Amino acid sequence: MEELTHVDKIAVLRILNDIVNADSIVKDVEVYYMNEIARSFELAEDFMNEVNNLVTLQALAIIRVLPADLKEKIAQMMGKMIVIDKDINYNEVKLYNAVCESCNIERDFNVEDYPGLTFSGPFVNPEDLMNII
Repeated sequence: MEELTHVDKIAVLRILNDIVNADSIVKDVEVYYMNEIARSFELAEDFMNEVNNLVTLQALAIIRVLPADLKEKIAQMMGKMIVIDKDINYNEVKLYNAVCESCNIERDFNVEDYPGLTFSGPFVNPEDLMNII
C-alpha cells in the first residue's frame, strides 16, 4: 500500500476538521482523535496552521487522486470522527457523503451501523432524513 505524503496528510486532517466543526460543537474527544491521527502521521505540533491554510476544495482535489485503498482508510477515519462523540450529526453525515461522492469513494455512511447513538442536526426535509437512514 502506498503511503500518504505530507500534503495528503494535511488534506485528510482538513476534511476531518471540517467534520469536527460541522455541528458547531467541538468536543474534547474529537480534538483528541484529531491529535491522535496527527501523531500517527508524525506531524509537527503546529500542524493545525497548515490544516487551516488549506482550502477544503484543495483537500478534496488531493484526496480524489489517491489510490482506492487509501481513500477507504480516509472514509473509515471520517466515519469514526462522526461517531466518536456518540452522536450522529446530520451535517457531519452530509459532509461525509459529499466527500465520498467528490472523491469517488465507494461508501455511504449508514446510521444503522451505529445502534444506540443519538441523532442531532437540522433535518431540512423528509428526503434528507430518508437518505441517511
